[in-house]
Amino acid sequence: MQLGFQSLRLSMAQRGQALPEMLIAFPLAVIMVMGVVQIALLYRGKATVNNATFLAARSGSLNHGYTENMENIFWSRMVALGHISPEARDNATTIGLFGNPDEANLLASKKALAISHSYRPVEVIWPTREVFDYFAISVKDLEPCSGSGCPFSKYGGGFKPAQKKIFEIPVDNLDARDSSLHVIDGRKINLLDANLLSIRTRYCYQLEVPVANFIIWRTLRVINSENTDWLKCEGMRGVFGRDHYFIPVVGRSVIRMQTGFRCEGDGEHGVNCKNL
Repeated sequence: MQLGFQSLRLSMAQRGQALPEMLIAFPLAVIMVMGVVQIALLYRGKATVNNATFLAARSGSLNHGYTENMENIFWSRMVALGHISPEARDNATTIGLFGNPDEANLLASKKALAISHSYRPVEVIWPTREVFDYFAISVKDLEPCSGSGCPFSKYGGGFKPAQKKIFEIPVDNLDARDSSLHVIDGRKINLLDANLLSIRTRYCYQLEVPVANFIIWRTLRVINSENTDWLKCEGMRGVFGRDHYFIPVVGRSVIRMQTGFRCEGDGEHGVNCKNL
């Protein structure tokens, strides 16, 4: 009988013990769930950047490696994430993009996104300045023509050789050109290697899940505080507000050129190039 009373008193004394345990464990569990959600969103953002990077590289291969074309394609794909600053946001077009995704709304949102992210997202890694200087040759560009002014108009051609010449890395008749290896900047490469386009993209991704965004941002910032990409994304907080947290998401892509790589902005002389 006495043993039964002791058990009852012990049971009554332990009543409510689960409450302080829950008060300790519950916040930690909530933070962990928030972290998982934020990492899942970050994975989606990384997949979006990878897709935009590939399409930007493809655009560059078709447009002489010009970064303007690549950046245009990159921003148009990144509109899906919608990280647009309040100052650049036009409610009529940006909100309308998701309700009525027509071309005008897409262009307006892409412009607002590019204004919000005040950095150049696309960097050409290959070819380098040295590779371009070695393999580039002077060729006649093509210009539009019509009627009798077109030498091949009877065959449906709408272009003719222009008077001015452009420096570019040749991409045609590669089987008939010199394919021997040359030592450039300490590497052995040939014309086929020079016709590869390698780009690197940068996007400042906004962490959006409360609590988890600060924890992830603060942890990664300690490791990467001197990183150039991080310094670029730090400037985004001045545009969006100090309570917004951005981390750099990087994409890379390599593709073979379908047009000759040219000097963007100075094709005639091949000196002051935006893409080199």
